Amino acid sequence: MRGIIFVLAACCWTIAGSAASAQDVKWRYDYNSARREAEQKNLPLVVDIGTENCFWCNKLDAITFHDPTVAEAINSKFIPLKVDAHRNAALSDALRIQAFPTVVLAASDGKILATLEGYMEPIRFHEQLQRVLVTVSNPEWMNRDYQEAGKAVTGSDYARAVALLKGVVEDGQNRPVQIKARQLLNEMEQQAAGRLAHAKQLEDKGQTTEAMETLAELVRAYAGTQSAAEGGNLLTKLTDNPEIKARQRTRRARDLLAQAKEDFRTHQYLYALEHCELLVTNYPDLPEGAEAVQLASDIKSNPEWMKKACDSLSDRLGLLYLSLAESWIKKGQTKEAVVCYERVIQSFPGTRQADTAQQRLAQLQGQPTRQANFKK
Repeated sequence: MRGIIFVLAACCWTIAGSAASAQDVKWRYDYNSARREAEQKNLPLVVDIGTENCFWCNKLDAITFHDPTVAEAINSKFIPLKVDAHRNAALSDALRIQAFPTVVLAASDGKILATLEGYMEPIRFHEQLQRVLVTVSNPEWMNRDYQEAGKAVTGSDYARAVALLKGVVEDGQNRPVQIKARQLLNEMEQQAAGRLAHAKQLEDKGQTTEAMETLAELVRAYAGTQSAAEGGNLLTKLTDNPEIKARQRTRRARDLLAQAKEDFRTHQYLYALEHCELLVTNYPDLPEGAEAVQLASDIKSNPEWMKKACDSLSDRLGLLYLSLAESWIKKGQTKEAVVCYERVIQSFPGTRQADTAQQRLAQLQGQPTRQANFKK
């Protein structure tokens, strides 16, 4: 049977050596031993199936297998197994051998890679061996990318792993590393499919926002998988739904109002005013926008609360000027940095930012730390 998996380990055939066999090829005659050796050494199999009195079988032995180039390639890069079809009819029948000789080239796991019927000249036979070696050998870059993909999976960087593995399997061959790469790709595809199924369940339950968050994470984390592509299409569909857009807008407004109220409760009046401004600007048509107007009005009508808001703003502005000064210093423009430090000292006297500016200014000027005196 062409293409069947050459796995018959349950059967045990002991094959007697043939007098016609060439001594150049180090044939094995026991199937189970040859299979174990192939798996242990990760080498493909050359299985020569013939009969003792077959003219073309003897010619293949005498000429092709006797050729030094062919024999060296088989002995160094394959596990050779000779099978007498009459004594091992079960194996011959399982493979549906129609002519003798037939040479089966199989991977170390038993998967058939090529079936060569009849006699073949050494040059052509050697070419077939080389084609199989290309199929089963792992190019260095494939090994490297597969290892990097494994590291990416360990670090939960699934998108990078998918990209690397797709490159490994792109040519559609069945090298050992490609088989492992496909298995790993399939595992990640299943993980992505699980997340997609969960997102669809959330949507069915009316939890649209949660479904969209799950889909967004799926698209980000498992980019390159089929499930991520399907999830991206579903996310676009949900995002473009006017009803869903309205619900999301209402939710954002509620979140902003809740944050503004929390800022007000903890006396962070500047942040409360900023959140209120966002609500008034972006959601004036919603009840949350109206509440924000009232909350901002309450803060602005209280001098003590406004003073705290102004003090917070001063602290923030002072820190920004200090950061700006450091940026000028890194560029080697100390004159501009001095201007920033002087502005902090003059505008925010008695603050922690002013003390810091005073110290940095003294360092730049090479003077002892002292209180600056600005007179207009």
